[in-house]
Amino acid sequence: MASVLVGYGTKMGGTVAIAERIGEVLTLAGHDVTVADASKVRKVDGYDAAVVGSGLYAGMWRRPAKGLVRGIGKAAPGLPLWLFHSGPLGDEEAGEPQAFPKWLRELEPQLNVRDKVTFGGVLDETAKGFIAKSMRKNGMGGDWRDMEAIGRWAETIAAELG
Repeated sequence: MASVLVGYGTKMGGTVAIAERIGEVLTLAGHDVTVADASKVRKVDGYDAAVVGSGLYAGMWRRPAKGLVRGIGKAAPGLPLWLFHSGPLGDEEAGEPQAFPKWLRELEPQLNVRDKVTFGGVLDETAKGFIAKSMRKNGMGGDWRDMEAIGRWAETIAAELG
């Protein structure tokens, strides 16, 4: 049994459900899992592995998730790490991997990254602001998170952790 941190950064809450699904699968596999908003994680020692994800906005990660990954790089660079981001919206984007941000690609050689994946995002009717309204108007409103695919990815993590 491994102690696993699942940290996330979110703006409108869509990434929370992805992190919770990953946590559920890892817990069912017998691991001791902490699912936490990245802004609330103060230290990473004591964990055997970490999964960190962020909502993707204009190709950028949320600041707390970015800080958590950087913190892992400084405090525990050998920690097995899985990364995800969510955000592609619309039928044309569903399932398409999105490039990870430049800062992360540059930091990756200093980390023990085991896998990186893109999941679809969600833009619901409660999202406020001009951009969200415009995106909904252009057919990008809806939920493209595939919880089955997220669960399968989490199962690969659980298997690798043993």
